[in-house]
Amino acid sequence: MAMLGLLKKKKDVPTPEEALGVSDAEPELDEDEDSELELTHVDHYEIIKPIGAGGMGKVYKAIDRERDLTVAIKVLDRRYDLDRKRRRRDHLGREILIAANLNHETVVRYNKEIIEQKDRNGHVRRCLLMEFVDGFDLRKHIKEQDLSMRKSFEVMYKLCTGLDYLHTNGIIHRDIKPGNFMLTRDQKQVKIFDFGLSKSTASWRTRWMKETGGTRAYMTPEQLRNKHAKLDARSDIFSFGITMYELFAGRHPCSGKQAREIQKQLVSSRYRFDPPSKYNKKVPPPLDKIILKCLRRSPGKRYQSVTEILMDLDRTSGTRI
Repeated sequence: MAMLGLLKKKKDVPTPEEALGVSDAEPELDEDEDSELELTHVDHYEIIKPIGAGGMGKVYKAIDRERDLTVAIKVLDRRYDLDRKRRRRDHLGREILIAANLNHETVVRYNKEIIEQKDRNGHVRRCLLMEFVDGFDLRKHIKEQDLSMRKSFEVMYKLCTGLDYLHTNGIIHRDIKPGNFMLTRDQKQVKIFDFGLSKSTASWRTRWMKETGGTRAYMTPEQLRNKHAKLDARSDIFSFGITMYELFAGRHPCSGKQAREIQKQLVSSRYRFDPPSKYNKKVPPPLDKIILKCLRRSPGKRYQSVTEILMDLDRTSGTRI
């Protein structure tokens, strides 16, 4: 069994994601920054160590020793319960509501109940149990460029099947980025996680939630222009295009070093995205075209569904990769 974790990664220079800032997203955890765990256990699971942290809380690796079962547990930051506005957004409840009933090999499995557990200071904390993915998110592989072209293509294809499954079931992820995709250590499975900002047309609760949040370095031009813009599958496709650009090119499609410059480049039609093959000669022209079509600024000119991307990837797989 695998589990969710945002593992520590050392950085020498800020990534575009860091430069642009994050809203309700989870940065990586420095395991040395918290020597004392805020909880020793959740229900009958013993907390082993922190594996991820962010604005909404921390993620821990935990084990049920009696059943020899390892899980990941997201512990919501207390501010989301104490602050009335944040409480109303109920990111943890939204995540369960959307993800707990999903059944696809690329989607992390979620427990259907929120567990309440007192922390070391006696405060009641809300906790979410998830499948444990023993691996690394795509940020590591993008930074190290350690995947072969064939493996990267395989990762892209598998993620497309997962996103197609989500969209077919009326779910828009709304925070597509390398940090929310994990590849297992054996590189056989890739997982999509973190549905705290997602929306589902099948649920009245999420259907009418405000269109806020996300990671600006991966936002669509329409969302950067209007933070309350109505988003659909095509917004996920744009964010996915940026992520795949990074996977194959080893860098963000924008060249800006500062937040404002990157944001302007994402929005401005005068800034042209170079093909990924400019930075990685192994990328074939058909794959360049697929990624750049995902990145078209006008939603109507992008792929209209991930099914269309899969069809083009099927044709591309016949080329030399």
